[in-house]
Amino acid sequence: MKGLYLTAALFGASSTASKLYTASYAGAVTTLELGRSDSGYELTTISSTTDCGPNPSWLMLNADKSLLFCLDEGLNGPNGTLTSFEVDSDGSLSKIHQSETVLGPVQSHLYSAGNRTFFAVAHYSGSSVTTYALDPNGVFTRRQTFTYELDGPGTDPDRQDAPHPHGVVLDPTGQFILVPDLGADLVRIFRINPSTGLLEPQTPLAVSPGSGPRHGAFWTPKGARPGRAIDTRFYLTSELNSHLTGYEVHYPKNGTIAFDKFFETTTYGGPELPSGATAAEIAISPANSHIVISNREDNKFGTNNDTISVFSCADASGKSFTNVTHTGLYPAYGSIPRQFEISGEDQAIAIALQSSHRVAVAGWDDKSGDVGPLLAEKDLEGEIVCAVWDA
Repeated sequence: MKGLYLTAALFGASSTASKLYTASYAGAVTTLELGRSDSGYELTTISSTTDCGPNPSWLMLNADKSLLFCLDEGLNGPNGTLTSFEVDSDGSLSKIHQSETVLGPVQSHLYSAGNRTFFAVAHYSGSSVTTYALDPNGVFTRRQTFTYELDGPGTDPDRQDAPHPHGVVLDPTGQFILVPDLGADLVRIFRINPSTGLLEPQTPLAVSPGSGPRHGAFWTPKGARPGRAIDTRFYLTSELNSHLTGYEVHYPKNGTIAFDKFFETTTYGGPELPSGATAAEIAISPANSHIVISNREDNKFGTNNDTISVFSCADASGKSFTNVTHTGLYPAYGSIPRQFEISGEDQAIAIALQSSHRVAVAGWDDKSGDVGPLLAEKDLEGEIVCAVWDA
């Protein structure tokens, strides 16, 4: 495990405060401000709202950061809820539109088609994928619902009793939506109709039985032109076996998308897998050179202190693909890091610590891919399941 570096290089002296939006299963969406003073860093509450619903599970900002979308998982049923908010100048949130949806929404992603904006949602407990058309004012309308069934329980019958779509990923060309389905051991694939924005189901990608695919991320060479996909890779985290799998991505002339597996290891970079540990979030670093993954309930850095695992996937320039190599395991500064987000601008990683009921912000070295010391933390009510930067 690599040693942690000093914080002197983090956050330039003239840096202005940044904001974080957090979601809690206790029902609150809270805006925090990360400020710096002579005494260090501090997370301060700016505002909080309960307008999303009883169990906010995922937050999504639009491109210009003027709208925030909140998924309410609806843990006690019978439905979930989607809500759009206007982001005010101070980071507070004003509800625009709300709609009931299929139970269990856990992740979403925006996409475009025909000069219009849409988003897709994965519903874990509802075994579904839904799509919505979005107008410029933040009002959305449901377009499609895909609901799935299994012929019988999967390899892990306790967790694979039904299909459980868990993630939504947009490919680099903007032509396909991928949905890892933990319950079905599939990555469901949809082509985006370029005229209507409707999703068109394709042949899914089958993964190892019992692996439980959760989230994924695409990698393309740094500086690649938008809409092109040369040397594209897709990296998938699987929750039930805590594996990281890499695929070469191809775009055949028939208009489909294809995957060839070239790499697989545990999310710890080797055969060691702590008992009871499960992989959660995955992201490509802002410098485009590292794969970052959170591991839950491994207690590698002491009781209730889980891990962030980092892999190198490109050279120092972030342009040339190289062999994937595990480079370090770092503390998550709390228990069950369900989700995280890295701010390249702030050189910091915000970690949603579900069981610690806390958000932690640590340093991030974008060149080396090292997670640094804890900069600030904030205890909040309930299980914290999502934290996103405004930058």
